[in-house]
Amino acid sequence: MRLFQKQLKGYLKEPYPYYYGNTKRLLFLLLIICVLSFSFSYFFQPFDVNVTEHKINFIWILCIHAFIPFPIALGCFMIINRIIKEEVTWTLGKEIVNLSIVLLLIGIVDFLIRDLIYTNPNNWSFGYLWEEIRNTFLVGVLILMIVLPLNLERLINKHSSSLKKLSNSTSNSSSNKVVAIKTPIVNESFDLKTEEFLYAKVESNYIELFITSSNVIKKTLIRMTLKELQDQLEAFPFIFKSHRSYLVNLHAIESSSGNAQGYQLLLKNCSVTIPVSRSNITNFNAIFSKT
Repeated sequence: MRLFQKQLKGYLKEPYPYYYGNTKRLLFLLLIICVLSFSFSYFFQPFDVNVTEHKINFIWILCIHAFIPFPIALGCFMIINRIIKEEVTWTLGKEIVNLSIVLLLIGIVDFLIRDLIYTNPNNWSFGYLWEEIRNTFLVGVLILMIVLPLNLERLINKHSSSLKKLSNSTSNSSSNKVVAIKTPIVNESFDLKTEEFLYAKVESNYIELFITSSNVIKKTLIRMTLKELQDQLEAFPFIFKSHRSYLVNLHAIESSSGNAQGYQLLLKNCSVTIPVSRSNITNFNAIFSKT
């Protein structure tokens, strides 16, 4: 039993794609879900209904139940977008908890609007509260218990297969060129040796710059954007923007692995893993295979 709990806990900590950062994609996804929900309820009618209790036409009831999730889910996801700082910290467990909260809120709202739809005198009973929440989860369980794990395994297999086509051995042919990095604050400009550069990471309004010298890693906080640093290093294709928050030296890669979010890069003499987002995998594969 303990072994199962440990395995389950590990599985829930598996990285999972964060799909809610793009507003247009989120709106489209929610609209598709609403349409599918309406179609499912209309054609299959999974729950018993008492037509004599209806205050409005059955089609309008289906529309209300199908499209109520839209503003609720949108509001929840927009709040999460403000809270979450690093998409790479998103996991399967967080996805399940997030969607469960959304389903719970939908069930509660469905209960609160019963008086607008039904003439039943027991609309405000605990039994109907439980029924609305239960029915909502019965519909959502398809996503929670089937779609999410299947999507997780699909992405892991896809990215792992993609990595197998790449060689983990990288060239060390880059010369130790020194680049004069200019920052918005003139007296904070500095010289950067390209072969000593490990990676850079966004940290609030700064970037954390990590370099290695004699197997010792040093971190420096710099007041500039990642884009400003990337532009000044564009002559070196092996310094690659793997994620919106990371620049990494491809020559420093020791090993790589795949997960549902993309790739994870382990650098030489460094315990930190660097993410390669799904949107950057194609460019990464092309550049990494040539380094």
